[in-house]
Formats: sequence, C-alpha cells, structure tokens
Amino acid sequence: MKRYITQISNKQLVLVSEDQKEIGRIVELNKFFSSGHYIIFNSRSYDIKNVGFLKNDAELFNSKGVIYFTDLGKERIIKSGADVRIYNFKLSKANQLFEKGKLLIEIITEEKKKLKYPTYHVELDESVDDLLALFFLHYSTQEFSSIGGDGD
Repeated sequence: MKRYITQISNKQLVLVSEDQKEIGRIVELNKFFSSGHYIIFNSRSYDIKNVGFLKNDAELFNSKGVIYFTDLGKERIIKSGADVRIYNFKLSKANQLFEKGKLLIEIITEEKKKLKYPTYHVELDESVDDLLALFFLHYSTQEFSSIGGDGD
C-alpha cells in the first residue's frame, strides 16, 4: 500500500508521500464570476468540471478528452478511453474506492480543532494511478459529495 497525506499550501491541497515528495496538487481557481478546480500531476494540468443534475458529478479532463468521470447516482467513477474501468465508491467517515470488490483507495479525515483545514490520510493499492487518487480525493472531499454519504 502507498500512504500519502495532504498539506495545505497557498490554499492548494497538496498530496505528499511519507518522505514528503509531492505527488500532485488540487488547485482552486477563483475568478470574479466563476470558480473551479484543477489538478496538477506530473507537471501537467487536468481540469475538473462539475456536470450533471445539480452539478453533483465531475469530469477530469485534459486537451485529449475526459479521463475520469463520476456517476453519483450509481456511486462510481469511470475511466474512459480504450481501457475502460469502473470503480465503485462509498462516501462516509472513511471514503473508499473499490474495483470488483477490492479496496483500492481509502481516505480518512483527521480534523484538528485548531486548524482551519482538515488533513486527509490516503492509502492506496500499489496498482492505483496517482491521478485517480487525486481525482477521488477531490471528489470525495467536496461539499456536494456529502449527498452520497451516510452522514456518520
């Protein structure tokens, strides 16, 4: 299992390894009339767009097209392209992502009362793409994703 933790840097959520190497970051883009998010991973930028009814779903894409997208109604993330894969998720105290019943990613929130932002502990299977981990981290920690959680 790979183990990561998040840090906040300039209002960006940075995912780092146990030896403090940056894996990637989730950046919030605030403009006067709009806001959004994108992921920086391996020196590349991937845009995130909220889509669907009530904007409860998200798409991760770059100039080549959509890479991952969510389906909140069926609690899944789908990898698009030639190698289509379907992942199921469970959003609760520990956000989890599965493929065919096998746990791939688990995100546990550590909230400290003195800190403005929580810290997330991320564990993932060695086979999991870090870009998927960043996308799931973003999706599972956004306010709108609590619709799918069970509230505990």
